[in-house]
Parts: sequence; C-alpha cells; structure tokens
Amino acid sequence: MRHENVNPFLGFFHDCGVFAIVTEFCSRGSLEDLLRNEDVKLDWMFKSSLLLDLIKGMKYLHHRKFIHGRLKSGNCVVDGRFVLKVTDYGYNEILQTQRIAHEEPSALELLWTAPELLRDPHAALHGTFAGDVYSFSIIMQEVVVRGPPFCTLEQTPEEIIPKLRKPPPLCRPVVSPDHAPMECIVLMKQCWNEVPDRRPSFDEIFDQVSCLYLKLYEHS
Repeated sequence: MRHENVNPFLGFFHDCGVFAIVTEFCSRGSLEDLLRNEDVKLDWMFKSSLLLDLIKGMKYLHHRKFIHGRLKSGNCVVDGRFVLKVTDYGYNEILQTQRIAHEEPSALELLWTAPELLRDPHAALHGTFAGDVYSFSIIMQEVVVRGPPFCTLEQTPEEIIPKLRKPPPLCRPVVSPDHAPMECIVLMKQCWNEVPDRRPSFDEIFDQVSCLYLKLYEHS
C-alpha cells in the first residue's frame, strides 16, 4: 500500500523467538516520542496537522477495507518533515499466518482498545473499523493535552481497564475546554461513544478536522 501517511511494510524478521516488522525509518520517532519531547513546540496548527495526517492514513486503510486493530500513538511515526505515518497495521494477521503465539497485552497497552473489544478478546485480535475510531479518540486526547491516555484521571491502567470493560459509570478521559477548541472536544466524545455504530467514520472525522484546521489557518 502506498500513501504519504501510511508507513510502507517492507517485510518482517523472525528468528530465535524474536519477531519484528520492518518498515521505513522515520527520524522523529513515534508520535508518543514527539509528544513527550518538550523541546518540540506544538501549537494548535501543528497539532491539527498531525491529527489530519493520522486521519488521512486511516481513511486510506479503511477505504481499502483494512482494519488496523492496534492503533496507538506508539504506532504512528513521524518523519524528518514532521509528516505523520500510520505503521504496524496488519501485525496480528502476520502473527497468525506465521503461527506465532499472541502475547497478552498489558493494561497499559489496552488503554487504546475500544470497550466492546475489551469484552471480546477474540474480536480484539482482528479489530473493527469502529474500534479503530475509538483508538483514534484516545490518540486525540494525547495530542490535545500532550499527555498519556487517561492522564487526567490520575488512575492506573489496572484501575481503568475494568471500568472501561464494565460500565456504568462511563469511564473516559476528562479534557478541559482550555485545552482545545470545543469542536475538537465534541468530535473526541463522538469517537469514543460507547455504542460503536454511533462513532463517525474517518471520512466524517476528516471533514470536521479539515474545517477546524481551515479556521485556525484563517485566523493565524
């Protein structure tokens, strides 16, 4: 697959119990790395640009009926031009075809997983389109507040996951209007809706974030 916002899959390495996917090198590291790097100044134009890149990459994958299934900030890489690219898509399918045992993810790794997939581990292995949208909403929170998933709750992943799996009450990150335009917060809440069918598609997300980016550009 070829798209500016999708990091191309070049191959994989599997030897002596070590498995790794080989992709193009991106000098800025992951989005997670970028958000933690205090030397990088992130204004709203920059944040919106990163989110748009991510949306365009996921829109491309979903248009080709390809579910990511493991979308998180650590699986988004940034090249030297600060262009974000989605990576690690198809990871679980490769494990399955190579008959490599799937390791149980930690509570920390599950923070990007949609609640309905937490309740169905078998479905979580393959993911869903709506599940990818939920994962995007958690990345959106990371970008908006420039902090880890659910950082505003002051609870450990081990405390959060059972609450996500078994509501009520609904457990979601808390994002203050001071951190982002209201349109952004509303979109985030739509994307992490408890009902998968009520989450927007990446086409709809793209339209909303594009409008927000245009507004910011006009007022910059």
